[in-house]
Amino acid sequence: MDKIDKLVFRIALGFVVVGLLLAIVSTQRTNAGTEESASAGKTPSAINSTDQQFVRRVAASALMDVELGKLATKKALSNDVRTYGQQMVDDHSKASDHLRQLAAKRGMTLAPKLPNGALATRNRLNGFSGDQFDAAYMEEMLKDHKQDVEDFHRESKVTNDPDIRGFVTETLPILEDHLKKAEAIAPAVKVQRSALQKPSAAKLKLR
Repeated sequence: MDKIDKLVFRIALGFVVVGLLLAIVSTQRTNAGTEESASAGKTPSAINSTDQQFVRRVAASALMDVELGKLATKKALSNDVRTYGQQMVDDHSKASDHLRQLAAKRGMTLAPKLPNGALATRNRLNGFSGDQFDAAYMEEMLKDHKQDVEDFHRESKVTNDPDIRGFVTETLPILEDHLKKAEAIAPAVKVQRSALQKPSAAKLKLR
């Protein structure tokens, strides 16, 4: 009887051990499934209102710089202005794509079209040609990039969002380069326009 009792005890113990192992495996699988479901259903963290306003301003500004840059490549008289316009198209298109990816990742939707104010600016510049266009366009670029650089510096001091901070850190040096070039080109364009408008000595003698 002792041997039978021991055998029965060992068999029973074996069943208990197997049951415990199956229970542990089942619990691990359940937890893994729960974590996967939670991860799949997790919504992106929202961007705070201040950062959202910054993102929307930058997105609108980038769209405008691309559209005006396209105008410059077609209408500008100066080679420097045409080259600058193409750089605006290239650089701000990249910035716009980056910003849209960032916004989509964080659950934001950005307007796909120019706001009314930017449309009015584009239409105004579209009415110019030659040296008149060059002067008006570079004046707009000078004003726009001064504002952009100030805006990015301000945002770099207030944002705690890692995605926004990364975008600002990457984009600010590019904008500062744009501003530096605008500051060099704009005065030269004004001088050129003044020279074109100034009557020649021969014409003055005829008066």
